[in-house]
Amino acid sequence: MNNLTSLQRKLVYLGGIILLLIPIILLGGPSEPASATPSGAGQSEGSSGGYLAQKRVEYSLGDSDLGNVDPASSTMNLLLLGFRGIATSMLWMDAQQQQRDKDWAGLRATTESIILLQPHFLKVWHFQGWNLAYNVSAEWDGVADRYYWVKEGIKFFQKGRDRNIKYAELYWYVGDTTGKKIGRADESKQYRRFFMQDPDEARFKGGPDPAVNPHSVDNYVEASTQFQRANDTIDKYYHIEQHIMTPFLFRSYPVRAKFDYGTALQHDGHFDEKCRNVWHEAFIDWTTKYGVMEFTIDGISDELKIHLEVTAADLKKMIEEEEAQHVEPQLRESGWVERYQNTCNYRYWRTRSLVESEKEMSDAHREMYEGEQALDRADTTKARELFMDGMTKYAKMLDEYPELKDEDESIEEGMLAIFGWQRAIELDDDDIPEEFPLKNMWENHAARRPNVKQEFDRRRRASR
Repeated sequence: MNNLTSLQRKLVYLGGIILLLIPIILLGGPSEPASATPSGAGQSEGSSGGYLAQKRVEYSLGDSDLGNVDPASSTMNLLLLGFRGIATSMLWMDAQQQQRDKDWAGLRATTESIILLQPHFLKVWHFQGWNLAYNVSAEWDGVADRYYWVKEGIKFFQKGRDRNIKYAELYWYVGDTTGKKIGRADESKQYRRFFMQDPDEARFKGGPDPAVNPHSVDNYVEASTQFQRANDTIDKYYHIEQHIMTPFLFRSYPVRAKFDYGTALQHDGHFDEKCRNVWHEAFIDWTTKYGVMEFTIDGISDELKIHLEVTAADLKKMIEEEEAQHVEPQLRESGWVERYQNTCNYRYWRTRSLVESEKEMSDAHREMYEGEQALDRADTTKARELFMDGMTKYAKMLDEYPELKDEDESIEEGMLAIFGWQRAIELDDDDIPEEFPLKNMWENHAARRPNVKQEFDRRRRASR
């Protein structure tokens, strides 16, 4: 090389560069779509690109395969070259400081910059979506302002979902925030009303914000839809697993949202046919859709698959047959069915949804609910009558379905009614009778009375 002239060395270097470019082009050349010819007579043929581009298409690894592509995201990464990690870390620190300083406009801008740099990192979407819906919303005094930031959290999850269409977690986060945060927060009564009638009347004309409630439905109905989309995503992209929870629990959420909807209707004082139909539909979905899904027992046997719609009688029969056949304990379907049923409370929700769809149980709830309202009006005569009728029907239904007697919700509702009935009697200066409906529940769960009494007193204070 030392014997070569300067020009010759330059030509050698140029040849080496060209030789190196050939495999780079062959391996990394981008694909080109077909386009119209300048004359407009037809279309020029596109190119499948280099080997790496072909593999990206084959295995759906390109940005366009993951979801909606933001051109600014690719531009940002290109401009930063190898400094994307450093820039992202600095932005995360800025976001945390802006939240501490209550700089909400700055936080919004910084968050947008973070997702430009990390559009496919799921933890970004999870952390910031949760942060907006739960932490930032709590910083505001007005309920309408809090609701605005809850919506911002939901919208953030939606944006992540649309840019990562293969990942079921983001569909689930949209459903979970729509259902749980709006339906179970301390401000749930206002939030659920705002979900149907947004407080920003100037923009939404007394209707919902279409970005979070496009179909003008209850928040739990929308949550169920999003949970179902999460399940559908797993079915479509079966090679991509979700990492939120075990599969048989994850799959139950579309129906669980319907259980929550039925419960919310009852808490709002709706005990009509609409409410019973919600419970009936949930029962059908629980037993004929979720209950018949097959789940593989990972780590035990690829061939061992179970479903949860198994009655107590059928389970007993399975146990007897497996014992007779000397099946190894870890391979017994009966044991896994029972374990999974207990974990997701399958039998309870099966019975509960069936009972709640019956008119007599609905009437029992309604009469005890109206008894509380009569007590708030100091109409003790009406309150005593309603509480007694409701407790009588309630006791009858629990006798027909004894598996519900020792459940927390059943006990609390029954004991609250007893406290209300006793208060009405005390206000009339009468003696409490020795015998009354639900007396066995009252005596068997005496240790729970102080806690239920606190809840009873809290409701009385809230009604004043």
